[in-house]
Amino acid sequence: MRISDVARAAGATPRTVRHYHRLGLLAEPRRLSNGYGTYELPDLVRLMRIRWLSAAGVPLGSIAAMIEPKPIDAGEPDDFADDLSSLIAEIDRKQRVLADQRVRLEEMLSARGAGRVVSPLPVELVSAFEELIASSPTDSVRRLFERERDMWELVAISGAAPHKLFSTATQLLSDEDDRKRIVDLYRRFAALAGREVAEAADEIADLSGELEESLAGVLGDVSSDGGSAGTGFSVGIADLVPDPAQREVVARVAACLMSGGTA
Repeated sequence: MRISDVARAAGATPRTVRHYHRLGLLAEPRRLSNGYGTYELPDLVRLMRIRWLSAAGVPLGSIAAMIEPKPIDAGEPDDFADDLSSLIAEIDRKQRVLADQRVRLEEMLSARGAGRVVSPLPVELVSAFEELIASSPTDSVRRLFERERDMWELVAISGAAPHKLFSTATQLLSDEDDRKRIVDLYRRFAALAGREVAEAADEIADLSGELEESLAGVLGDVSSDGGSAGTGFSVGIADLVPDPAQREVVARVAACLMSGGTA
């Protein structure tokens, strides 16, 4: 058989066959007196085996060791079985990634179809922030809630916080009394803008303490869920706040979160 014949029989192309030759997976064919290569049945069988393994997901670099596995010796590690197990594990990992991607895309499509904002946050938390932003008493408080929403999106995208943190925050923002208290805290936080840290030391200490106390319930719920309450808030969040006095409050609260809820 010529190269075109053996390639067609194996469902490949002559170019693919030549590629296998270059990789050393397939021996060069026997040469006739006229210089043309001729492929025999063993060549076709090996080529078919190469194609079979490749179609099963075996990388070309691993095929040489798999195409003719050594017999299993008692007490010796089975490299062939280990390679197959690794390939299966990688497929399982990719399937989990694809399944997660599908869920996320379906959520985005659903939000888009319903006219909602496409966000990594749970729908209820997005709605809570939208209401807080729309009902903010001043522009400075509105901007703070917009920035807070963006911070929560950073935490959600990073995957550093347990899901229960978001559901607990949603519950907190949905309660009318808690909402009023939070809006008041943000109003006071906004009032710190432009003030010197030393001058506003008392207000910073009082506000930090109240924020830490307000988050105590959230911290308890999250720790009982096996998560790390401070993880999502610890990565340079204070650095994202431009005002020194406000940054001091955020840094203190973040330190409290990192310590598990104790100042």
